[in-house]
Amino acid sequence: MTTVYAQDSSPMSCYWQVESQNELGIWERQLCSNPQDASLPDVFVASRGILRSENFCSVSWFDGYRTELKGTVEVEGDKSSCYGHSVSFRPEPETRIVDGIQELLLNCRWDKQANNFHKLMCDEVDGGSMEFPVATKLQAENSGRCVMSFNSLTLDFFQGGKAVIDQEPASNACDTGPVYFRPFPAMRLFDGVEASLLQCTWQDISDSARVKVCSNVGASNKQVTVAFMVNGQQQSMLDSANRGLKTGQIIEDKTLNPIYPPLYFRPSQN
Repeated sequence: MTTVYAQDSSPMSCYWQVESQNELGIWERQLCSNPQDASLPDVFVASRGILRSENFCSVSWFDGYRTELKGTVEVEGDKSSCYGHSVSFRPEPETRIVDGIQELLLNCRWDKQANNFHKLMCDEVDGGSMEFPVATKLQAENSGRCVMSFNSLTLDFFQGGKAVIDQEPASNACDTGPVYFRPFPAMRLFDGVEASLLQCTWQDISDSARVKVCSNVGASNKQVTVAFMVNGQQQSMLDSANRGLKTGQIIEDKTLNPIYPPLYFRPSQN
């Protein structure tokens, strides 16, 4: 079940700008004031070509979700017609509740590379940069034709949870839709027993070695070392850590995130 806090659409202030014209016709594009910040460049939403001699007009729309705006451009009216439309903008909620867990809208952007290549990069919740793109696309400037490649594996590289997208984009889509961060649930049931999420951090012990320590294990909030890393190579110590626990067991839940799985403490049942 998803609970989304209602976001109202608001009209956009738009105008048609002539791109080129000759004796055959006129080609225009529609621009609208940036709904998030009017001081930023206007937003491109449509293009149309009018052939005067044949009384013919063709229009292409660039509506739908826009990553750079954190919201959706909506068009009302017959989209096959060149006239009589209204354009509005609906911002995406910063947070939403899905199955009882609050998800946070991530800061994402399309980074333009050479040869019309773009990478969708999203920041971690703490503001840090994610080094892997969520998606890539080929798109010429002001073109509504795209070739999209969605990198679903990147969604599991976010620390403390995972990134989620409601629907995987089509291969010809020009945007992915909003990307949310879903934190790990504070409590989980394992074999009918409620387990609590552990707070774990990596701690440096030398220039080349680190240990992963969980600080809230059990009722006594015992500190337990669950992994170590030497020269970038990680080794689990979970089995030995569990042998030293008398009141329960630490469980690694790869169903929530196979790359950075969370750890839970399940107390023993007497």
